[in-house]
Amino acid sequence: MKFSKKEKQFWQTHYHFDKPSQLHGDWQQIWSMHGVEKDDFFYFFTLRVTSIIEVHLKETLITDKAVEYMTKFKKLQNLYLRRHENITKASIPFINKMNNLESLNITKTKITLTDLSEQLNNQSLKEVFLDSEENEENILENAFILKERMPNCAIYLNTSDPTGEKPIFN
Repeated sequence: MKFSKKEKQFWQTHYHFDKPSQLHGDWQQIWSMHGVEKDDFFYFFTLRVTSIIEVHLKETLITDKAVEYMTKFKKLQNLYLRRHENITKASIPFINKMNNLESLNITKTKITLTDLSEQLNNQSLKEVFLDSEENEENILENAFILKERMPNCAIYLNTSDPTGEKPIFN
């Protein structure tokens, strides 16, 4: 199947591919820091790439719509969305659909611990990283709700790396 005109432009611009035979459906990872990727990047990317293990994005221009597109990735285990002001609690239902997701980093996004305690329910998650400005009582209450719902998931606050850090509950 050939690329559409817009698809061809996308693949040439980002990966220097001229025809579909140059790419494969399974990828290990995609990384971008301080990039110009927007939602349409993931729209075109998910038309051809069906499987990826890690998406690592920091300070790109994506919104909740891109997270919705990412639900099409089979085998997605690690989703790193640090410093995205346009990632909100509207992304949580999409995150819940990511059946292989093990690690989620949503530090410096608009998603709060309260948002997660109200909506997050992904049993495959083993660790979640996020920021919280809530008081200690609210943190413990919301963390307890999450721990009851997802007992095998460690929740880390105000860090992007578990090295030397302890989760809210062990």
